[in-house]
Amino acid sequence: MSKEENAVDFVLGALSPGERSVIARTRLYDGALDVAIRELEARCGPLLMPSGEAPVSTSLWARIDAALAEEQEALSGKSIEPFPDGGWFDHGPGIEAKQLWAEKTLLLRCVPGALEGAHTQEEDEHVIVIAGDLVVGGRSFATGDYLFIPAGIRHHAMRSQGGCILFMQYAPRAA
Repeated sequence: MSKEENAVDFVLGALSPGERSVIARTRLYDGALDVAIRELEARCGPLLMPSGEAPVSTSLWARIDAALAEEQEALSGKSIEPFPDGGWFDHGPGIEAKQLWAEKTLLLRCVPGALEGAHTQEEDEHVIVIAGDLVVGGRSFATGDYLFIPAGIRHHAMRSQGGCILFMQYAPRAA
């Protein structure tokens, strides 16, 4: 199915729970799919809402107020940034990066086919595949896999066949 067909089926609720889960994960690293879904939601949202006003019970408002108070208490004083928000910047062709809590702690969002060329690693590099796939030297890494590349060694080219989200942290060479 095309991105547009996937977006339509996602927005209209025409997918099985498993298919919906796959599309929800894929849209994290496939910017074109995410834009297509958001545009359809904006255009079709009013059409998908029930017409007229339904009476809302006071117990529903009480549950909503309690849930909001619980959330506010649980998250008070904490930093939160939804995945798509924040300062994404170009890291290379088909690769965007987002700095997290420290200068050398990043999320990378790679489109299908993205490639980072080979180079000598200047710092220790820690990589965790959050979603999607990463291929290094012919070996495929999948969600949850961890890769450590020490400073001073040749870093082979890395690519993603279907797109991916990577957590990357760089650190000075360990003594």
